[in-house]
Amino acid sequence: MAELQETQHESFQLPTNKEIPIWRYMDLTKYLLMLHRQSLFFARATLLGDQFEGASTKMMIAMREHLRRNRAADPALARYKALPEWAFTDLGSMLKPLVQEFLVSCWHMSEHKSAAMWKVYSNANDAVSVQSTYRRLRDCLPQCVMIGEVKYINYDTDIFSEGQLFERVMHKRKPFEYERELRAIFWERDSTPAAQFYKPRITSSGLEIEVDLAALIEQVYVSPAAASWLPDLVKVMTAKCGYSFPVSPSALAATPDY
Repeated sequence: MAELQETQHESFQLPTNKEIPIWRYMDLTKYLLMLHRQSLFFARATLLGDQFEGASTKMMIAMREHLRRNRAADPALARYKALPEWAFTDLGSMLKPLVQEFLVSCWHMSEHKSAAMWKVYSNANDAVSVQSTYRRLRDCLPQCVMIGEVKYINYDTDIFSEGQLFERVMHKRKPFEYERELRAIFWERDSTPAAQFYKPRITSSGLEIEVDLAALIEQVYVSPAAASWLPDLVKVMTAKCGYSFPVSPSALAATPDY
């Protein structure tokens, strides 16, 4: 297989294993809509359900206040001396609205299907999970979409770069570490020709980007909580949409032996 051609931004840490399986959990309606529109949906970061998306850590706020208070008297902080007061006191209110400019497609990285992810991200019995790989996702998306692993930090004690906006949507709190999230991100302010092609399609909720789903999706799994007849129905509906990737019930639905 040809080597991936990537332009890596410093805020996006790439998976070491380019063939690592990735999973996207969704209800049946969203799955069928994806097939019908032949696209992936990128939601605004502010609509992902985590109120901490794009937030600063407590340590970053404390450092900001330290600079404000001591920049005039401490020679080591001389480069901050000329900055106006609002550069410290109003920075948070200026940064918060910028989070919505990031449009995100979230994937779970794992060698195996996850019982926890079924419970968290598929609250209906008709949920499905589509399985792909990092390499397939990268090959299917335009280069103006950046992809990387989310970094999980302690929001009480850790920091990330204040001056790099991408860092705000590539960090999450430690309690979410089980997600092992891989994020594909389209930035609304991207001025490259490739990005300009998609900008007119952006809505208040996000952006749909057309992809070759036949090349992206390796397998589809049906929720372990689903009725026994649902996998066959998903197979039929998948075929009617023109796709032939395998559809199987989740192995978590298997009956144990004693």
